[in-house]
Amino acid sequence: MLRAFVGRPDASGRHPRCCQQNGATGRASKEWKEWFPLANDAESIHTPTMSLKNAALLALIGIVLLTVLVVLGFISTVLGVMRDLIPAMALLTSLVHVFASLSVLVFFYVFYRAQS
Repeated sequence: MLRAFVGRPDASGRHPRCCQQNGATGRASKEWKEWFPLANDAESIHTPTMSLKNAALLALIGIVLLTVLVVLGFISTVLGVMRDLIPAMALLTSLVHVFASLSVLVFFYVFYRAQS
């Protein structure tokens, strides 16, 4: 049984904010739902201005910056292989990283354009 206690125990010796999980079933107890409401039960929304399109734009900006860094690393690896400073197998690894980064970049671009 998994328990996480927050706060001091009350007069009965039980902790007021107790998160319990029943054995192998994985179902949460009623105490957990009372003290830790889900998003639908919350009184306020934490980020009302963050729409799906804004999140997609933020992800796109982040992946563009990451792709620039990966491409610069690839260029550095190519120059190192040409000068025989870096083994040729490092070129394969760097090429896989560039391909993965460009694939994610294309995905986020298409995802951003698909948002209304």
